[in-house]
Amino acid sequence: MNKKTKPTIYTIGHSNWPLEIFISKLMNNGIEVLIDVRTIPLSRYCPHFNKSALQDALAKQTIKYLWMGQNLGGRGVNVGFDDAIDELSAMVKRDIKVCVMCSEGDYKKCHRYITLAPAFKEHELLVTHIQYDNKKKPNSNK
Repeated sequence: MNKKTKPTIYTIGHSNWPLEIFISKLMNNGIEVLIDVRTIPLSRYCPHFNKSALQDALAKQTIKYLWMGQNLGGRGVNVGFDDAIDELSAMVKRDIKVCVMCSEGDYKKCHRYITLAPAFKEHELLVTHIQYDNKKKPNSNK
């Protein structure tokens, strides 16, 4: 008897990678919507990851960009956290390929792993962390 596969939500950290490599990681995983969960969607060190620049680059690849740092950010108070988790869960369960992005390259040092992954798991989602070493790591610890 085949067990039905859980719907999957992806995470990625942009780190200081070139934009082309970052976008290729999204495209190789079939990502349709990128959810930016940075509290402040700017990067002094990598301006190609500033909100407007990233949004424009993703649009050229038909990847939708949504900023949800006010709800799911790693710093400060997140207003509407539960509603935002519900919204993303519903998207994934409608077979939309969603990836949550922050700046931290190492997912184990990021709120994607510490805060968001457990909330997604409570919604019966499999959390897969896209890495730059061509590996995808299912989140089995949280």
